[in-house]
Amino acid sequence: MTGLLALLFSVSCKKAIEKKVQNQIMDAITNGEWIVEQYFEADQNQSGQFLGYSFKFNSNGTLTGSIGSASTDGSWVPNTNDYTILSDFPAAGDPLKKLNGLWKIKDSYWDYVKAEMTTANGIKILKLRKK
Repeated sequence: MTGLLALLFSVSCKKAIEKKVQNQIMDAITNGEWIVEQYFEADQNQSGQFLGYSFKFNSNGTLTGSIGSASTDGSWVPNTNDYTILSDFPAAGDPLKKLNGLWKIKDSYWDYVKAEMTTANGIKILKLRKK
């Protein structure tokens, strides 16, 4: 009986810790705005296309890309278990539509995220920095 209680407590504690970590990750992503620091497509640096843009990730799954007074709405779906983010700007043209797809997080900290996406044309590399 004691072993069963210890196991249940252990599982419960583990889930509580995982939930706390997920909440901290979401808080880091949704507090503040982000900029594209680097963007590469098949080894071609296309970062300049994103100059002046800022991005706001909201906890309800909406995403806004803004430049000056113009903004474009999109959506994002994080998966903290797989370390991925699915982003979509359905009505966007270049350069925002280049961000559409499933990004695999390769490195991150509280103020930056480095992600990659494999496409038929090669690998896209994205590095976001907190503004």
